[in-house]
Amino acid sequence: MKNQSINNGRDKLSNLISFIENLVLEIIIQIKNINFYFFYYLSNRFYFLKKNISLKNILLNQKIYIIGMGPSINNYDISKLRSKNIIMVNRSFSHPEYSKLKPKFHLFIDNKLAYGRWPISYIDSILEKSPEVKIILNANWYYLEKFSKFRNNSQFYWVKLNNVSLLNGKYKHDITKMISVGGTVMECAITLSIYLGSKDINIMGLEGNGLAKLMCNENSHWDGKDKDYQEHNSLLYANDMITSSRGIKQWHAMSKKIKKTDVKVFNLTKEGIFDAYEFKDFEESFKE
Repeated sequence: MKNQSINNGRDKLSNLISFIENLVLEIIIQIKNINFYFFYYLSNRFYFLKKNISLKNILLNQKIYIIGMGPSINNYDISKLRSKNIIMVNRSFSHPEYSKLKPKFHLFIDNKLAYGRWPISYIDSILEKSPEVKIILNANWYYLEKFSKFRNNSQFYWVKLNNVSLLNGKYKHDITKMISVGGTVMECAITLSIYLGSKDINIMGLEGNGLAKLMCNENSHWDGKDKDYQEHNSLLYANDMITSSRGIKQWHAMSKKIKKTDVKVFNLTKEGIFDAYEFKDFEESFKE
């Protein structure tokens, strides 16, 4: 009885901490909303987002594949996707199949690109391998000098990001304004896919356990261990676990909102712990 009381106390404490965390996140979300719409309507600061209207429904009712960086990618013959509508993310341009897959879009929203952890030459490599790809970048970088050469390039688009709420039902996917995503580029890719008009979105290469693999000294990406974590210590991993925990909650919150629409999102990866979306076999995904 005493142990049960202790366990119940822990549950209540955990629930309280979780609620406070969600509440703080909600306050941050609303502050970002107010700040964005103040500048959106009262100044011309985000005028460049209006260009995104040209992407609305350009893949209406077409199937989209979103390819992540997880090691599970090596278990599938992604060459079968060469004729498909593909969105790729981050450093996936280094995959041997990249130039043959000819993705329609490539997304970079991670601040590592803005702050120099990732070289800006990544973008040049993408354009060299896939000259017609449309590149989506974080709108927070638009006025940074290092991105100035992309501002008037017709292949480049910018998205303004906010966290998906864990407390209310609002989910925003209009990329001419601020959109709702969690903490990963894959969520941004799903939101983009919905704006493009797809109602059949298939994601692969997302296992949801990349951080755990790194902590166990295992491969977290299709090309090995994430080099950004080479100098990580236990304290940094502890901070990452907090972020990862919140990210998983946001994945499920976003999934719950999307499931109320006529959009279907499928997870083609059987490996890992990612269960926010219905699993579908990779080969089955080719059937209409």
